Amino acid sequence: MKSTKKQAILTVLTVLLVIVFLEVVLNLFALMSPRVERLLAPPSAASSRAHTVPDERLRHRPNPAYPGHDSKGFRNPKVPAKADVVALGDSHTYGTGVESEQAWPRQLEPMIAQTVYSMAYGGYGPVHSLILWDEAIALEPKIIIEAFYAGNDLYDAFSIVYHHGQLVELKSSDSNLQQSVREAEELEPIAERVSRMYRMGATNKLASSTRMFLSRRSKIYGLLRKTRYEFARILTVSQDPWERAKAFAEAHSAYSQIFNSGQFRTVFTSEYRFSALNLKDPRISEGHKIALRAIQRMTERAAHGNIRFIVVLIPTKELVFQELWSDPSPTYRNLTENEVVFWKITKDSLERNSIEYVDALPALREQLAFGVQPYQVSHDGHPNEHGHAAIANLIATYLYETARN
Repeated sequence: MKSTKKQAILTVLTVLLVIVFLEVVLNLFALMSPRVERLLAPPSAASSRAHTVPDERLRHRPNPAYPGHDSKGFRNPKVPAKADVVALGDSHTYGTGVESEQAWPRQLEPMIAQTVYSMAYGGYGPVHSLILWDEAIALEPKIIIEAFYAGNDLYDAFSIVYHHGQLVELKSSDSNLQQSVREAEELEPIAERVSRMYRMGATNKLASSTRMFLSRRSKIYGLLRKTRYEFARILTVSQDPWERAKAFAEAHSAYSQIFNSGQFRTVFTSEYRFSALNLKDPRISEGHKIALRAIQRMTERAAHGNIRFIVVLIPTKELVFQELWSDPSPTYRNLTENEVVFWKITKDSLERNSIEYVDALPALREQLAFGVQPYQVSHDGHPNEHGHAAIANLIATYLYETARN
C-alpha cells in the first residue's frame, strides 16, 4: 500500500517536473526567437496582431496595425484626403468572411467612379456611427451611407447606451418602459442571453477563466493551441464545406437548423438572431427606438452640413431565405415574423421623417431567383461576395436613378 502511494506521488512529481522543464525551455525559445513568441502567443497578445484596440467611447475600434486596416484602423487600402462617400455600419459592411475588395463599399467604388471610404466594423450600429460622425465628415463626403442590420444592431444600440453609458440622452423617457427594462435585466441580463446564444450554450466561467490564465501565461498551452489549430486547419482544407457545415449544425442542434432545398444549402442560427430581434423584449424594443433616434440625429447633422444621408436596410440571412423554406422551425418563424414587423416600423419611421433609404432584401432574394446563393453554406450569417455585389449594385443603381430625377 505504502509502495503504491509512494509510486503515485513520484509519478505526479515527475510529471510536474517535466511540465516545468518544458515551460522553461519554451519560454527561453520564445525569448530568443520573436517567431516562436508569435507562434505561442494568444491571438490577442501582440497589439500589432490584435484585431481591435480599446476605445473610450466605442469600447473598441479596429486596430491600425492589423493587416488590411488603414492608418485609422478601418478596412481600406489607405486613408484618402477626401472621400466622396463614407460607409458606416457593422461587419456586413466591413466585409467579415470575404476579401477586402469583395466588401460592398469596395465593389461600389468603381461602379460609381467615386472614392468610397468604409468606417464600418463588427458590433457597430447606428449609435456607434453617430459617435464616429465627426470623423466621417472630416473626409468632406458628399454622401454618407448608414447600413442598418436587423440581426444585432438593436442589441448593440441598447448595450452601448445602457451598459456602457454612451449617448445616454438617446434613452426613452417613458418610466414604464424603463421599469420594464430594469425588471428584464434583473430576470436575465440580455448580454448573458445573447452571448449564450452566440456561443451556442452556457459557458463554464471557471473553465473559461482558467483557459484565459493559461492562454496568457503558459507556453505549453500556447503550443497545444497552435497544434490544435493547425490540425483543425488541415482537416478543414480537406473537408467539403457543406459536410463541415452540417457537422457543425448537428453538433449544435439546439441552436442550428440545416436548410437544404436541393439548389441552395445553408445553416441558420435562428435562436441567436431571435435573442437580438425579439421585439417583445423591452430591451430590444428600446434598442430599436435608440437606433432610430441615432439615425434621426445623423440625418439632422447631414442636413446641417449639406451632406446627403442614405440608410441601407440589411436583412438577416433567415429573412432572405424565408420564402424558400416551407416548413420552418418555430424559432425561425418567430424570428422572421419579428423581422417583418421590425422593418415595417423602421420604414414607417424613415418615411415619416423624410429619410432616404434603400432595402437590400429584394436584391438579395433576386440573387436566389437567379440561382446564385448570396450567403455561405455555413452558419455564418454574413453575405458572401455575391451578396456584397448585390448590395453594391443596389446602391449604385439607386444613386444613378436618383441623380437622373
